[in-house]
Amino acid sequence: MRTRRREYRHSNFVPIIATAPYANDTVKRAADIVDDAIPITHPLGRCQTKPDVFQTYRTLLGYGTHPNTYGAVVVAHAGEIVDGDELAGDIGETGRPSASINIHDEQGVMNGLKATVNAAQEMVQDASAQRRQPHDLSNLTFGINCATSDTTSGLCQHKATAGAAWRLIDQGGCAVFAETPEFFGGEEDLAERAVNDEVAQKILDYVEDWEQRLQETGYDVRGAQPTPDNMDGGLTTIEEKALGALVKSGDGPIQDLVDYAEKIPDESGMYIMDTPGHGAESVTGIGAGGAHFMIISTGQGHTLSNAVMPTIKITGNPGSAERVPEETDVDVSEALVGDASIDWATDELWDEILDVVNGKQTLSEVLGESQFAIHRIGPST
Repeated sequence: MRTRRREYRHSNFVPIIATAPYANDTVKRAADIVDDAIPITHPLGRCQTKPDVFQTYRTLLGYGTHPNTYGAVVVAHAGEIVDGDELAGDIGETGRPSASINIHDEQGVMNGLKATVNAAQEMVQDASAQRRQPHDLSNLTFGINCATSDTTSGLCQHKATAGAAWRLIDQGGCAVFAETPEFFGGEEDLAERAVNDEVAQKILDYVEDWEQRLQETGYDVRGAQPTPDNMDGGLTTIEEKALGALVKSGDGPIQDLVDYAEKIPDESGMYIMDTPGHGAESVTGIGAGGAHFMIISTGQGHTLSNAVMPTIKITGNPGSAERVPEETDVDVSEALVGDASIDWATDELWDEILDVVNGKQTLSEVLGESQFAIHRIGPST
């Protein structure tokens, strides 16, 4: 097991952030022109109620101030409910360079594109002059998410994921897992792991809130969970999926819960972020919270990944590893169908984590894959 001091990979990404969908095309065109610029596009930021405006703003701010970013360019279409100048100003308050471009103020999309490209080009060039600095592993935050779970997940890859997460926690780091609706049926067991009664009650309250929200739609959640690909993989009920999903968090104490896209605490330990089971929305929230890298523990294989968090995918399903090799960073199926142990699987994942935080690109990064989806609370107005 490698535990020596490592250089933390500071990727110095430059995101170009749309404040509303009407700036999306300009953002994507600028990112196509400027190497190493990351487009952050979405359908929100306009005609939303206050809770959703706050959540959209917090998520976008989280990506503009993510530990793996150098600076950010914010692009607005006109006078949006998510104010571009305010967002760029809040990013700049953290000491990062930021720029605010308004397509109307620039007198059209061509001038807006030019201004966006110029701002992003300067930031990317400045970022390239930065050099990595040695940091202790205790500075890292470990994001955890499921994707297309099946019967192998709770038996193998989730256990390896938990083992690696607690190995980082033991060295002073943090870990966060999510997907609150996937706790249904296992929330009592999870609450027993809380560090105190207040955190235990928060776990139960968050699950109850999700149950009420889902019931208010008039539909049975069992129509959406487990998902069709979960059922193809042998999972039959939401309770069965929940008990498997919780394995990836291990069995150690839960320090606290944070809201969607809220900053993850610096204090070492295991945390929960309140996110939906929808993978892209959940991972987007964890990214906004500041996790340095992400582990996707998958059964059937998945393309789920993130633009600013290097995303390592692990599976213990030998069929999936063979079927989608370009989506499998770590294959630990020998711990399920061979003679290898879960400790071996944990070591395999841990070694990959150390390589990635020290500069190795994940398969998702090499392929240029990422998804960005902000969870919304209510309807558009």
